Amino acid sequence: MKTKHIVLLLGSSLLLFGLFFQSSCNKLKDVTDGAQLIIDYNLIETTVDVQFYDAATGELIGRNGDASVNVKITGADKNGVMDVTGVQSQSMQYATQRGMVGLALLPEAAYTPSATKPISFNLVADIPGYLSTSQKVTLVATGRTQIRVNMVHKDNPPEGVTVARETGVTTAVNGRVENPATVTTPGGRARIEIPAGIILRDAGGNALSGSINMDIVHFDNTVEEALAAFPGGLMTNVTRSDGSEEDGMFYSAGFVAIEITDGSGRQAATFEEGTVAMEAVVSPQTFNPETNGNVAAGDVVPVWSYDENTGEWTEEGTTTLELVNGELTAGFELTHLSYYNFDWFYGAYCYSGVPFVFNATNTTCDCYQMQGAMYRQSDDSFLTYVYMWVCGDEPVYTAYAPGGIPVKIVWDENYYDNVSIAPESQPTMIDDLCAGNPIQINVVTQPSSSITVEVEVYCASEPNVIIRPSFGAWYREINSWNWHWAEMNNGDAEICDVQVGNTYVVGIYYDNNWYETEVTVTQEAYSYVGFELPADVCSEVFGY
Repeated sequence: MKTKHIVLLLGSSLLLFGLFFQSSCNKLKDVTDGAQLIIDYNLIETTVDVQFYDAATGELIGRNGDASVNVKITGADKNGVMDVTGVQSQSMQYATQRGMVGLALLPEAAYTPSATKPISFNLVADIPGYLSTSQKVTLVATGRTQIRVNMVHKDNPPEGVTVARETGVTTAVNGRVENPATVTTPGGRARIEIPAGIILRDAGGNALSGSINMDIVHFDNTVEEALAAFPGGLMTNVTRSDGSEEDGMFYSAGFVAIEITDGSGRQAATFEEGTVAMEAVVSPQTFNPETNGNVAAGDVVPVWSYDENTGEWTEEGTTTLELVNGELTAGFELTHLSYYNFDWFYGAYCYSGVPFVFNATNTTCDCYQMQGAMYRQSDDSFLTYVYMWVCGDEPVYTAYAPGGIPVKIVWDENYYDNVSIAPESQPTMIDDLCAGNPIQINVVTQPSSSITVEVEVYCASEPNVIIRPSFGAWYREINSWNWHWAEMNNGDAEICDVQVGNTYVVGIYYDNNWYETEVTVTQEAYSYVGFELPADVCSEVFGY
């Protein structure tokens, strides 16, 4: 798509910005002569909007266009993932723009999600300076899904995360460590000991040599900011010690990320002729689901390793908590390098759970998004972010939810000026997300301003083909970073919370690029019925 065409149409309509990105995929190949054909570009039924935030600042990573997160797709159904405009990367890697990436599923039967055939894949995220992380995505229905991923900057971690970054802790010759080394995080929350004589190799089998550097990151499981940035998420899929896979939920007792590198950038992955000792302090406020109380010396906790390249957890063994210098401590001998997690794991899960019904006091302008955070009631621990796309009183179904676990949802009330949760529904207490009656949420809504857009366009070269597009775009007020989502369906859109005279930033993600512009709204309704597209845009639409 040529930039001049974007600019040509942006000045007069808030959402025509995205129209021709959707139509530039050369989808129109067979046009029937002599008959009027109305094209609806609503080919993609399932989209996944992913936003990457700095865990400490709460800002979108690269929101000013100065950084980009590399997102690799892994997992069982990775081949069904493409970007939201229908372009699939052969490497299955995508790049965020302004902290966001728009993904979708191929509109094929094999990748149409349902409760009986969930579609699952992993988002593995990496950007220099940040700790690599991932997020499991499980879809059980078509429609729109939003995902939030928090990433930890090693030089500016969030509350509850401590980082030790030390260079030249020891040296290695042909992989063999010459002198022992010990690195401890601030406050003594985690400690790693490398013995002399051990051989360090990277994932390709190459020996590390020269000066050895070490980064250690410790996550305190009792601090919400740390749990919200937990790599891989607390509700995920794991591989058990017997090789079986299981979906479930972690009850965390702490997490340690370890990276050992040499001066050439080679990163240690395997050890020979020895093990590396790891110790981590466990908060006495940690909830043990097996005893239904706080942890104590003698409690046995499973240990898991995390592959930051695939986003997968593997059961490694167990550790027994000991009282060392007055603090509960978990220790483990590492036979390979990874991220390590002390967690109990429970697999009571449902792919499609009870419906949520949002009862609004007034009819809303259009569909709106409700978002919040979910916590376990037993220990008030953060579990995950919640995003629900609400359209009137239509039920919204929970997906990939823990079963039999009482939870609560604390709703975010700062997203809209005219939508808030009624006091009796804040927070929402839920006994079981997988069973029971529909969950009723009372919402207080106020009238809001909006504009309408109608689009019906054509190409002079194909006058019998009428195009009524379906697409989505992001928009925000020029002085706000609170992005909202708007959709056009079959040529009609109502864009809420937009006022005539105000200026907005409108953006769309297309083929690993982000396109945005400023638009000043000058009227309440825009009509592009009978609008003729430029000739070179038409050549892209029809492929000739």
